[in-house]
Amino acid sequence: MRRLILFGFLLMHVVSVPIGLLAQGGQAQTAAAPGQPAITPLAPDAMFTVAVAMAVLEAAPIHIADQSPAGAGFRVIDGGVRAVALKGAHAGGNATTQMLRVLGDNPNVRLLFTLVDGNYRIVAKRSAGINRLADLKGKRIVVPRNTSANYYLVAMLRTVGLQESDVTLVTAPATAMAAAMVKGEADAISMWEPESENAVRAIGKDAIIFQDNKVYRELYSVYSTTDVMNDPRRRKELVEFVRSSLAAAADLQKDPKRYFPLISEKTKHPQDQIARSWEHHGFPLGVAPDLLNLIADEETWVAAQQNRPPRSRAELAGFIDTSILKEAQALAKH
Repeated sequence: MRRLILFGFLLMHVVSVPIGLLAQGGQAQTAAAPGQPAITPLAPDAMFTVAVAMAVLEAAPIHIADQSPAGAGFRVIDGGVRAVALKGAHAGGNATTQMLRVLGDNPNVRLLFTLVDGNYRIVAKRSAGINRLADLKGKRIVVPRNTSANYYLVAMLRTVGLQESDVTLVTAPATAMAAAMVKGEADAISMWEPESENAVRAIGKDAIIFQDNKVYRELYSVYSTTDVMNDPRRRKELVEFVRSSLAAAADLQKDPKRYFPLISEKTKHPQDQIARSWEHHGFPLGVAPDLLNLIADEETWVAAQQNRPPRSRAELAGFIDTSILKEAQALAKH
C-alpha cells in the first residue's frame, strides 16, 4: 500500500510538468507577452539558427544566403531579435525599434551592422483634406503599433509640432492596410514596403506622399549576443553567416530581378509588388555614422511606451559591436 501511495504521488507530479518543459529536448519555453509567440531556447547542439520575419522584404539577402552553399551551415526561422534575446536563435534581423524593446529581456544583445535601409513613406488621401503633413492632425492613420513604421509616423509628426496623440491610430492586417484606405477606414498609412506602394496604387491620383528619410529610416540590422560571440564555435558560424549575407546583398544589388522569384516565395508578396517597391530599399552593409543619433531618439519613444527611463547615449553605444562585421569583411577578402 505504501508503494502504491508513493507511485501515485510521483505520477501526480510528473503529469503536472508544463508542456513547455518537454519541448526541444527538455528546454523550457519562455513565457510570451500577449499576442507574441512563446520562444523555446535552442539546445546546446542546435544548428546555427537565424530568425527573421518571413514577410519582410528587408530579409531578402539572408534568404539568398540561405540558398547559397553557405546556407548549409545555418537555418532560417520566422522571428527576429526577440528570438535572439530569448535564446531561440543565435542571430536575427529586425529594425532597431525591436532591439530597444528587448534589451530589458537580455542586455547581452548586440547590433552587429545594418543590412538594409527601409526608406519609409506616409501615404495619405487628398480627399481627406490632407495637403501638407500638418493636415494629419485629427486624421485616422493605419500603422502597426510599436514598430519602426509607428516610430516613423511619430518622428514625422514631430517635425510639424504634432504628437502621436494628435492622430487616431487604426489597426489592420499587414496586407490589408491599403484596402483600409480604399474602404474609407483610414485617411493615411505609415508602413514598410510593399504595402506603402500598394496604397499609392490603390488610391491613385488621390495619393499624397510625405517622405523624409533624414528624419528617420528603418535600420534593418543584424543582431546576436555576447554569449554567441564569446563561444569560439558559434562565433565562427556567426562570422560565416555574416560573410555570406554580405555577399548575397552585393549580388542582390547587381541584379535584383534575378532574385524576385525567391523573395516572393519566402515573403509571399507577388513579384510585381516587390518590383514596384524595390527602389525604397538601400543596402548600407555597415554601421551608419548617424546610427547612434537615430537610436537615441528612438529610445526616448520606446522607453515612454515601456514606462522606464531612457538609456543614455553611452549605454546605447555599448550595444553596438562591429567586431563580427570586421572579421566577416576580412574573411571575404581571402
